[in-house]
Amino acid sequence: ADNVLIMPYGTVWMAGGTLRSIGVRFDEDVDGRPLLEDFLARVAVTLFAGIRDPVTGEVEVSSYTSVGLTAIEGLGAVFVPLVIGALIVLNTMLGAVYERLREIGVYSSVGLAPTHIALLFLAEACVYAVIGVTLGYILGQGLGKLLLDVNFIQGMELNYSSTAAISAALMVMAVVLLSTLYPARIAATSAVPDTVRRWVPPAPDGDHWEFDFPFTVGVAEVRGLGGFLASYFRSYSEGSTGDFNAEKVRLITGVEGAGAGDYSLQLLTWLAPFDMGVSQYLQLDFTPSPVASIHRVEVFIERVSGETASWQRLNQRFMNALRKQFLLWHTFTEEAKAYHRQTAEAMLAESRQEDETWKG
Repeated sequence: ADNVLIMPYGTVWMAGGTLRSIGVRFDEDVDGRPLLEDFLARVAVTLFAGIRDPVTGEVEVSSYTSVGLTAIEGLGAVFVPLVIGALIVLNTMLGAVYERLREIGVYSSVGLAPTHIALLFLAEACVYAVIGVTLGYILGQGLGKLLLDVNFIQGMELNYSSTAAISAALMVMAVVLLSTLYPARIAATSAVPDTVRRWVPPAPDGDHWEFDFPFTVGVAEVRGLGGFLASYFRSYSEGSTGDFNAEKVRLITGVEGAGAGDYSLQLLTWLAPFDMGVSQYLQLDFTPSPVASIHRVEVFIERVSGETASWQRLNQRFMNALRKQFLLWHTFTEEAKAYHRQTAEAMLAESRQEDETWKG
């Protein structure tokens, strides 16, 4: 009280004072609570009100505010529904995995890695999460508008752009994705039923490396695939930049030791980074497999230069790039495959002409 000076309003205003607070007194028979709530619905302020209790007659001082605050309450009440929702999603995705075991086998046979198969199921879960959150948000807005129109929640203001709505959407998406991790792991395990999650070629024998590439090709597509791979390697000729440089790319048929109708792709490659001086001779042989009308791919590599450790390490990246080209081949249209078959025929004719020249 010693620090409070009571002066007329006009004097304070003329002295440069500003308005700091307003005191309002209601009449004895006026219920001030509805008036306060109606006022706070239009402004963002904090009020202190002394409201008389109609039963006891005591005056209780309360703080009323309409200032936006960020708070998350009642998480304990939604824990059980979240667990139930997670179990429903888990059961749904497990059912999808077991219903598509044959499809997973097809993915594995065309060269998809187990990690890629698992990502397919995670992508499917992402679609479910986004669509579910979007439809739930629209349904919530529509239901809230309907309840307001019929005055079922009179006096309440619904804020659809609050952080609580965003937090709820993110929480639902997280529950869906976390519930899909285990089914995705089951799908990856079904693709390769052992502890190896990544294809690793066998160890080389000195400077020679020979192994079967994890792909099979139909007999009708061997020539077209050979033409496509030859065009791919020729695009990395002199003056190009990339993971490797290819020279002397040839597509031949009827090589020594191969059966009739076999094709071989031969080339000399330099592996990046080129300052390490790693070069190698590469030959891909398309030979008949025990299964009729199916050819397997045999890889023969001979180191020409570079350290052995660097040669093995850089070939892992080179084989991954080659593997992607085999996967890309399965996405081509018949017109594109026919074009590459014509390219292969032109390269075979060129190789026969070079052989005749050498023999002459």
